[in-house]
Amino acid sequence: MKKTLILSILFIGVSLAHAQKTSKVNSQHGTSTQQDKHIEVNGIGHNSSYSLEGGSAEVSGGSNVITINGYADKLEVSGTNNTVYVDKVARVIVEGGNNKVFYKISPTKTGKPNVSITGVGNSVKKK
Repeated sequence: MKKTLILSILFIGVSLAHAQKTSKVNSQHGTSTQQDKHIEVNGIGHNSSYSLEGGSAEVSGGSNVITINGYADKLEVSGTNNTVYVDKVARVIVEGGNNKVFYKISPTKTGKPNVSITGVGNSVKKK
């Protein structure tokens, strides 16, 4: 009995420690994960906000609305009809169709992120 109780407490402690570093959301629409300095959203219809200070973010799938508060070194968006709002971004890669990225500022010399767009109807705009 004591061994079972001790093992249970140990597993709960390990789970709580891991939960502080990683957050993962599974839904019928796909998954979204934030671990340390990396955000990954896959699926359809996510409407989520994240905080990031450096690192990268990947959004793939369709009809997702994602808000990133803080700074992303690199943002990759693929799929269709995704909208991403980010406070500060240095590099943006967009693939697919009708994806929109809105940023407030960029740390580059030009004040605009380095952008690579492949597909139709994609845009990266300052807002």
